[in-house]
This record gives sequence, structure tokens and C-alpha cells, in this order.
Amino acid sequence: MAKIFVFFITCLLLGVAAGYAYVNFQPTLAQWLLFKPKLYQTDEAHLQNKYQALSPILQVQWWQLLPDNEKSVLEKYQQMQASTPTELADTIFLSLQASTDNEYGAAMISTNSVDTFDNKAVSISGFIVPVGYVADRSLNHIFIVPYFGACLHFPSPPPNQMIFAQLNSGFTDFDINQAYRLDGIFRRGLFEDPLGTSAYILDVVSIEPYYDNPDNFRRH
Repeated sequence: MAKIFVFFITCLLLGVAAGYAYVNFQPTLAQWLLFKPKLYQTDEAHLQNKYQALSPILQVQWWQLLPDNEKSVLEKYQQMQASTPTELADTIFLSLQASTDNEYGAAMISTNSVDTFDNKAVSISGFIVPVGYVADRSLNHIFIVPYFGACLHFPSPPPNQMIFAQLNSGFTDFDINQAYRLDGIFRRGLFEDPLGTSAYILDVVSIEPYYDNPDNFRRH
């Protein structure tokens, strides 16, 4: 009887551990274990060669694209949201406070950029916003943004939280709900469109699915 009890408890604990691992680490495990086909690969040999020559590839997080002073301003409101206000009045007060904060307002439209990743080979994850199409309706101009719905369902992020990319051949296997990892050569440069303005440009080498949350800076 004791052995059966121990076996039962062991199975129960393993089940709890497996459930916890699935909930907390499933996106990361999926990213590493699932087959990850390249959905886009540039056919420009000089770009591929330059990308390889610039190795090692730098992993870029969205907060790293913000100047330190603007990151502090935006972070202040993120920290306030961390308390998860439950009263409507708290939410309204937070919005009013942000709307009257001149530094916050300036940060939300800032084109100030950082040169940390200028002309470096990088990998960054985000969501894709269509900007331009070719004749077969595949994408050739895109914005890369930190979170789903930016520029489409929600206001545009600050320009220094948007990246413009021009694809040399159309990108056809595209799902607006899917996050992607994009590899390429990064640089500073303004691009303006009715959907938004970006302060950075990525010369894309490849695109593949991404199964985690690209944005570890904001709370959504």
C-alpha cells in the first residue's frame, strides 16, 4: 500500500511540474524544439555575405533601442501599471497623468535613436505591419513592431520602437497574428508612412516564426 501511495504522489508531482513547465516555458520550448522553416530568405548575395561577415549576430531587445532618458520616462508608467489597477478611476487617473506629462508625450513621438547596433548583424523579434505589396499581393515593405496590433488596432509606437524593412522579393507566407524573428543588418534611418514613422531600418536576410512574446518592456 505504501508503495502505491508513493507512486501516486510521485505521478501527481510530476504532473504538476509538467503543467507548470508547459504554462511557463512552452513558448520558449516551442521556439527551440519545433521545426522553424525560413519563411523568407534574401536572394541578394552581397547582403548575405555582408551579414555573415559581421558575425557574431547580436540579439536585440526592444528596450535597447530607446535612449536611456526616454526609457526611464516610459518605464515609470510601466511600473505604475504593474500594480494592475482594478478600479476604473485608477485607470483614468493613470491615463490623465500620462497625458499631462510633457516628457512622456515627447517620448511617445521621439525619433531619437541609439547607435549601439548601427551597421551590425542582428536578430530581433516582433510583429509585422504591412506597408507595401507587389503585384502578387506579397509583402515587400513592412514595419516591425514590438506588440500585436500596433499601427492597426492601436496607436503607433514611438518611431524609435518601429523598424522599417524593404524585402527584395515578396514575403507571401504571412500571418498578422504571428510573431516573427527577423535577421539582418541594422541601421538608423527615418521612414515615414501614413501608418507610422520609424527611426530604424533593417536590411532583412531571413524571416522565421517566433513563439514567445517579443516585447519584454511593456505591459499589455
